[in-house]
Formats: sequence, C-alpha cells, structure tokens
Amino acid sequence: MKKYIVIATALLMSACASNPVQPPLALTLTPVIASQTANHLSVQMSSKDSRSQQYIGVVDSGAKNVEVFQPAENIAATFQNALTKQLASEGIKVTPSASSNIAINIEKALVNVKQGLVKYDMNSELQIALVVTTPKGTFSKQYSARSTKQEPLKVKREDIAQSLEKMMNSVLNEIANDGELRQYLTENL
Repeated sequence: MKKYIVIATALLMSACASNPVQPPLALTLTPVIASQTANHLSVQMSSKDSRSQQYIGVVDSGAKNVEVFQPAENIAATFQNALTKQLASEGIKVTPSASSNIAINIEKALVNVKQGLVKYDMNSELQIALVVTTPKGTFSKQYSARSTKQEPLKVKREDIAQSLEKMMNSVLNEIANDGELRQYLTENL
C-alpha cells in the first residue's frame, strides 16, 4: 500500500512541476483622448466577458507542457474603464441614471503560443461586441483584431500581455474613429 502512495505522490508532484501556476498578467490600455467634445451627453455602461474560459494566454511547449495565463483583473472591466475615459474625453459622461446604455461583450480574447526549441509562434485574437441601446433604438457592431508573430528563443510573459494590449488599444482606436457609431451617439443620446 505504501508503494502506491509513494507512486501517487510522485506523479502528483511531477504533474504540478510540469504545469506551474503563472502569476496574473496586468494589462494597461491607452484610451484615445478626443480633441473635439460632444454636447455633454450621458450614457450607462455595462460589460461582460462571455468567453467559456477566463484565461488570456496559453503557451504550449509540447509533451503536455501547457502554461495558462490569467489576467490580473477582469478584461471586460479593464476595457470598460478605458472606454469610459475615452468617452469622457469626448464629452459623453458615463452615469448610472442615464436612459441609454452601452453594453460591451468580450467574445474572444486569447494569445495562443506554440513554443518550439529555438522559436515561438504567437497567434492572437480579440473580438468585442458593442451594443448601444437608446429610447430611439439599438445600434450594434463587432470590433475585432488579430495578429501573428514568429520570434526566436522563448516567449516572455510581457510578450503575451503586450499582444493583447495592442489588440485592445487597436479596438479602442477603431471605436474612437467609427463615424457610424459617432453619428448614432450624437443623434440618439
């Protein structure tokens, strides 16, 4: 019986050693600060992460050695905070008493890395749905970003965070420059 306990303990310890728990990744987004402002409009804002998994990065080194990276805080909340600052710079105040709502839904957000002996391949994908609901109607649009990268040596934690940050900042920039969204907000808030 002792023999089985020793074997089970050894297997458990080796499993823990091959899949170390990674510290969470902090994401820093840069909202687009507008030079022109709207006429003091107000809106509510909500966000959710509807992905089936909550991790944002996976590094597969083969031989069943997979590392998973979690965000330091909910990525939907991170994106919402950045978009709130961006809208505030445009003169659109986010307040719980507004009659209109902007709902953010994170549908995809993953940095997938295949780590080889001398190089890694990184494929990143982000998809965010934005739904604006006003008393006059609804406007919805999906924003997405993708990137691929192949680099020598071993991937770093910072590479994973930077890839997702670049995509999220790209979507923030796309939202800031979306004439269709601007027109809907101006005419319906």
